[in-house]
Amino acid sequence: KWPSLFKQEDNGDLVGYSVNYAIDLQTDGGTWQTVLNTSATGKTTSGYERSHRIDLPQAGSTWTIRLRKITADANSAKIGDTMTLQSFTEVIDAKLRYPNTALLYIEFDSSQFNGSIPQISCEPRGRVIRVPDNYDPDTRTYSGTWQGAFKWAWTDNPAWIFYDLVITDRFGLGNRLTAANIDKWTLYQVSQYCDQPVPDGKGGSGTEPRYTCNVYVQDRNDAYTVLRDFAAIFRGMTYWGGDQIVALADMPRDVDYAYTRANVIDGRFTYSSSTTKTRYTTALVSWSDPGNAYADAMEPVFEQPLVARYGFNQLEMTAIGCTRQSEANRKGRWGI
Repeated sequence: KWPSLFKQEDNGDLVGYSVNYAIDLQTDGGTWQTVLNTSATGKTTSGYERSHRIDLPQAGSTWTIRLRKITADANSAKIGDTMTLQSFTEVIDAKLRYPNTALLYIEFDSSQFNGSIPQISCEPRGRVIRVPDNYDPDTRTYSGTWQGAFKWAWTDNPAWIFYDLVITDRFGLGNRLTAANIDKWTLYQVSQYCDQPVPDGKGGSGTEPRYTCNVYVQDRNDAYTVLRDFAAIFRGMTYWGGDQIVALADMPRDVDYAYTRANVIDGRFTYSSSTTKTRYTTALVSWSDPGNAYADAMEPVFEQPLVARYGFNQLEMTAIGCTRQSEANRKGRWGI
């Protein structure tokens, strides 16, 4: 590495400079052999890094590598020629497995970035998980009657991501629960509700899935808290009943039981309502904006008739896994 590489002329101009150097290799304490003899030529005041790959021959015990600067030190403030060894890495050429790891390989010409290492970001799709075998995650359609079997595919349907969290043993609850401990049939109904097309909020006839989940989980947390947060993506709740985790969603469903004056005590109903403090009239929803490197963005939701009636009372919400402004807006209106 060269912190700087330049020469200052008598008139003050900075020009390029050249430094010759070599890399020597010693095997099993034998003689030194020069394996690289080259130079660095150019001008920089912000640092320059260079790497070399040195193939090691067969050895009985050890290899020793040294870096030699051939060009003598100028020892002058007008010449930047300091050269240092930044680091070295041992590379083992072998076919290795990297379980549960996504690898990204990028090769580029360092001259495009003035010798500096650029910041690299990517947008992975995420885990491949279990989905019903009659489900096409690309078209979000279900064919025929589901018999309960699964296949492996990528999806952003929050219902099946919830299912994956419950039964996966590496980071979920799979060490304590099995597939028999979750009501997959109710989740199947919830997943269909998540995939139903709704207006995309951009005007016209455009539609989008009602709920999606695109999230990067980085921290450990209480299991029930995580399941509750993921169920909230599809406006749901979870409970334990009959040795199973059941996830329900706030969606249209058949009537469970009809109550009338004929089947209640004394034929009378007692009504209650929410307090004024919980009658929200506006909402501020936090969501992840893909147009800004998935940084948090705020979506304000305002209901003028409610403000006129109850005053300004704001609800702050975090839309976990939400990467669409329209979905954040829908969550805010639901919260109000």
